[in-house]
Amino acid sequence: MKQDSFAPRRARLRSGAAAVAVVALAVSGGWASVPAAAADDPLTGTVCTPTEGFVGCRLFTPPVTDGAKGTFEVPADVDALDVRVWGEGGTGGPGSTGGAGGLVRGTLEVTPGESLTVAVAGRGTGDAFGGSGGSSYASRGGNSSALRTADGEALVVAGGGGGGSSNVSSGGNGGNAGGESGTDATEAAGGGKGAVKGVGGAGGGGGAAGKDASEGGAGGAGEKTSRYGGGGGGAGYAGGGGGAGSAEDDRLTASGGGGSSYAHPERMSDVRLLTGEGSKAPAEDDPFWEPSDNPIDSGVAEGGPNAPGGPGRVVLQWKGTVPTELSAVSGDNQVVDPGHTMAPLAAVARDKDGKPVARASVTFEIEDPNKLGVAFDNAYLNTKVMVATDAQGRAETPRIQASRAEGEFTVRATSAGLTKVFKLRVKTLANEVKAVKGDGQQTRPGQPFPEKLQVLVTDDGKPAPGAKVDFFIEASRFDGGPVFKGGVSGVPATADADGIATAPRDIIAGDALGTYTVTAKAPGGAGTTFTVEVVEKTADPSATPSPGASGGTDGGSGDDGKGGTDGKGDDGAAGGSKGAGSSSGVLGGLADTGAGGIALLATAALGLAAVGFAAVRFSPRLRLRSQGRR
Repeated sequence: MKQDSFAPRRARLRSGAAAVAVVALAVSGGWASVPAAAADDPLTGTVCTPTEGFVGCRLFTPPVTDGAKGTFEVPADVDALDVRVWGEGGTGGPGSTGGAGGLVRGTLEVTPGESLTVAVAGRGTGDAFGGSGGSSYASRGGNSSALRTADGEALVVAGGGGGGSSNVSSGGNGGNAGGESGTDATEAAGGGKGAVKGVGGAGGGGGAAGKDASEGGAGGAGEKTSRYGGGGGGAGYAGGGGGAGSAEDDRLTASGGGGSSYAHPERMSDVRLLTGEGSKAPAEDDPFWEPSDNPIDSGVAEGGPNAPGGPGRVVLQWKGTVPTELSAVSGDNQVVDPGHTMAPLAAVARDKDGKPVARASVTFEIEDPNKLGVAFDNAYLNTKVMVATDAQGRAETPRIQASRAEGEFTVRATSAGLTKVFKLRVKTLANEVKAVKGDGQQTRPGQPFPEKLQVLVTDDGKPAPGAKVDFFIEASRFDGGPVFKGGVSGVPATADADGIATAPRDIIAGDALGTYTVTAKAPGGAGTTFTVEVVEKTADPSATPSPGASGGTDGGSGDDGKGGTDGKGDDGAAGGSKGAGSSSGVLGGLADTGAGGIALLATAALGLAAVGFAAVRFSPRLRLRSQGRR
């Protein structure tokens, strides 16, 4: 039966069978044995695809741990970095919007092997923190992002946007960060002022002033009142001032000012200090800017519309030896079973002299035209990963998780304009299982079925020696259904050199009459079904004809069907008055004896009924004991 058309005749799949299936997969290296790939560490950066002209790239996003900062070690042959640093957008309130974070772009002069500290702005993280809002409706300012030397000297700082006020009547916007000066909040009266170079912005009303660069550049807190507070100022090289609050009228409240940005005058060249427009982040057309993936949060550095502002981001790119060759070293032309994993793919980048290129970015992308649903086995089951080459020029992917679907797909590796395509296949495993022997047979309660079950297993139309097959009886032994010898519902088998798999044990009928289904399944889902029937003791099973069904001429019926000359069968049952053989035993011999015989018949019937009740009541226990002696 073809894999895609397999359907058991009985839909009752026992929970025990499901448990066995899970254990079997764990043992055989299927789904349960798939290892989890490690996620990128935000403290050391994620490998990214560099823009044209660059070889390596690292992208830093806000770390999960509050206050944590990342590090970057400059590659051995690199003396300059392309730098893009965004600050965090300010948070927006019910009627006011946070200001956008700033962006600093340029080329940073570095020393090979130098260690840089990377602070990325986000909730609870960053270089300096924005000021808090003055009430529950007022919002905090955005945090700043920065690159600093190992001893703390500022190299690049991108300011955070001002936070929105608690004004729900007429609205307002926090000031944007960026440039040498942050911008003021939009409320003319009471709005926090933007920082100017290294000097913190003044607060509006009772809002606090932002901190100067010499004091760390934190944003000023919004004025705190009993009802309507002011928005906090954004952090930066210097912080923006906090906005005014009001105890009586929300229209008198105001937002915070934006923080300033900074680039080291001696180590940075080709500098651009960019400011957003309204709540829109600067340079949203930049290839490393990213919008939000949901309708609640904001994109990178965007001001929040009644929501948190967008997170900051740091991107570092560098030039170096350009690869001129990209070759596959492992993983190409793999073929795996459905539902299993493929080994990692690996490619090596070399220069024109055949030497390996270290720390080059290599992008691996799955191309799946047949929609098999395959994915890299990392934290998010992506179809695209970026990997840096090691000292030997080698870049390796996570494992690839194959689906249950079968077919071919490719993985395209690219680096510095070079391409290498890996060809991979999820194979058709045991795509057909056919019943060969044992279907449709019958037997009586408690007796073995005469034939062991057999199937033919083929793979791509050819016999599949060594294929594993599980035979499973879809019935409960506790309900009187049949079992394999030994009292089990399922048994494994292995196909021989001709692809024939034979169940290693006989099937023993229970005491419940009826037709039962036995499935035979191979890995990958291919399978077929058998039907076996337990029939009445007096019936004539088609596959197991009973010898000596009629009695002898002079005696009653015995178990072997032969009457004795003394009117008794071999089992000691009394025969008829003239020794006629009968399959009825005692009751048959009394059939014509009149009223007395009828009375005796009734008494015997009651006695047999009692015995039958006892047999039904205790049969499961007795059956299990008898099976244990087989």
